[in-house]
Amino acid sequence: MLARSTCHHRRFEITLADPARRNALGEAMFTAMHERLLVAALAADDRLIGPDGTHVGADVVVLRGEGHSFSAGFDLPACVERPALLRDFVLDLSRIVLLLRALPVPVVAEVRGAALAGGCALLAGCDFVVVAPDAQLGYPVHRIGVSPAVTVPAFMANAGPGRAREVTVGGAIHDGPSAVRAGLATHCAATPQSTADEAEMLVTSLLAKGPQALRATKRWLNELDGTQDETRFRHAAEASAAAAEGDEFATMLRAFWETRSR
Repeated sequence: MLARSTCHHRRFEITLADPARRNALGEAMFTAMHERLLVAALAADDRLIGPDGTHVGADVVVLRGEGHSFSAGFDLPACVERPALLRDFVLDLSRIVLLLRALPVPVVAEVRGAALAGGCALLAGCDFVVVAPDAQLGYPVHRIGVSPAVTVPAFMANAGPGRAREVTVGGAIHDGPSAVRAGLATHCAATPQSTADEAEMLVTSLLAKGPQALRATKRWLNELDGTQDETRFRHAAEASAAAAEGDEFATMLRAFWETRSR
């Protein structure tokens, strides 16, 4: 299982679990994530009430990556062999981001190492992103002929149009403090070693709040910022997926991969 999950103490945790490949986003990973997110949605159902009248499911979802990276993005070796896979990957990514955004409870991402391209797009679907100070976040995808438009509906709602334009068009890679300033993250840990502890403190603080109040707040924020509109996500995903239909992506990716492989 490339994405595993646990549910305990009112939290549902999802871990991307392919550290040898820097938690690359490919067909199997997308399938595993989709399955885990459907289970998370069930666990977060506010109708799961115990004998004492309290909610017994999850009131917070935590997303993290196993190993030294959160996720370095799409499975590029697979795309080198089959450039048409890009379209499937982009559409799968859009569905995953929308599922993250649609979860009725707060979603907290804990990020160490790289969260690049598609890996960074996953964070746009989260409510809180706690990053290590030496993390690397961003969308350096133009160099292989790919548009990060797929992330824009969620990221622009988080960061605003100005910062979203700067980050997605500029393509710079941001460390932890810079990621917070750019709107890619909400919290930066004091040290790399304290990232997990600081994410845990945030989760604990959220669990101390009224779960129904948090659900209502997230629901209205999603409605007001447009991130419940599946049409916006679909159109943005189609704009990114269109790169798979031309020669630019295949040519630029092949040249990039040959340079990297030397």
